[in-house]
Amino acid sequence: MKFLNILKRFLIVIILFAVLFVGTLTVFEYRPADVEVLSIDNNQNDLVQLNESLTLMTFNIGYAGLGENEDFVLDGGTNGIPENKDIVEGYLSGILETLSTYPVDFYLLQEVDLESRRSFRIDQLEEIKNELGSTYSSQFAYNFKSLLVPFPLSLTDYIGYVESGIATLTSFRVEDSKRLQFPGEFSWPLRVANLKRAMMVSRVEIEGSTKEFVVVNLHMSAYDGDGSLRAQEMEFLRAFLDAEKELGNYVVVGGDFNQTFPEADGIYPVTQDFYEAFPIENDFLPTGYSFMVDLTKPTCRLLNQPYEPSSINTQYYIIDGFIVSNNIEVEKFEETETIAGALTIDLDFENSDHNPVVMKIKLLP
Repeated sequence: MKFLNILKRFLIVIILFAVLFVGTLTVFEYRPADVEVLSIDNNQNDLVQLNESLTLMTFNIGYAGLGENEDFVLDGGTNGIPENKDIVEGYLSGILETLSTYPVDFYLLQEVDLESRRSFRIDQLEEIKNELGSTYSSQFAYNFKSLLVPFPLSLTDYIGYVESGIATLTSFRVEDSKRLQFPGEFSWPLRVANLKRAMMVSRVEIEGSTKEFVVVNLHMSAYDGDGSLRAQEMEFLRAFLDAEKELGNYVVVGGDFNQTFPEADGIYPVTQDFYEAFPIENDFLPTGYSFMVDLTKPTCRLLNQPYEPSSINTQYYIIDGFIVSNNIEVEKFEETETIAGALTIDLDFENSDHNPVVMKIKLLP
């Protein structure tokens, strides 16, 4: 009887602790507005010109914690965070080198940590700004902000405090930048320590034109079991594209769609019990828009294990790329390319679980 009383008290303490823990996370839950005006740090003076070449890069940097030697528990691996700070600093150094090696006019970056336990509280946006220098402005929008992510259940390997999001950096003047919250969310209590997905919309003035160059940076939902979040986000994006088409603006959407592009469906079939990226419907895009994707190389790998390119357990995806309005001409990124379009830079997933994708365009008069 004494043992049962002790056990009963122990269970009561555990339940009270759990209630207090979830209650605290709920009180301090990040609750963004549907639309938030973003600050533009170090805004530039140069205006975009019609009929002149512009270059863009989309790159999910994986918070410099998902390089070639990493796996991740949600992908079937075992780890929650990298083993130590030196690992993150090494991956980040490689990422910064990539940004410098492939200079572009617009960098659209995802999974950039400001201060997170998983990346040992390194301000990655500040490191990126320092690397690119004073000729670039920057805008940042939260995608993930949580007091404590208690997953995986471990005393040392849990994700913990997170401040992370999407960042756009450009050498041109940005007139306006906003964070647009995607509809849909996970149910409570899972919601309180989960991502709050959004897209960042940067409006750029075009010299001699009444239209705007609209650059959208996004990182859409993953691990969406029934696809309901994905469907709501895609409907929101389609409505946005329709509205911009009515205005006659020049539009580029770039980012990590976490979905297989229609043209890429079947290129890297999922043959095992691995995560499968939803295919984007063939008729998703409104009239007047096209996907720009490189079908010759993967843009992402599954983090079920450290990277082994020759392993049958290595799963690839093509989920990073662009959407372009039809008043924009897409050019060859380099003179050595045989066709115009997006180009995936194959870095063998050395410093991130994603490869960067670049594109060269002209705004047609």
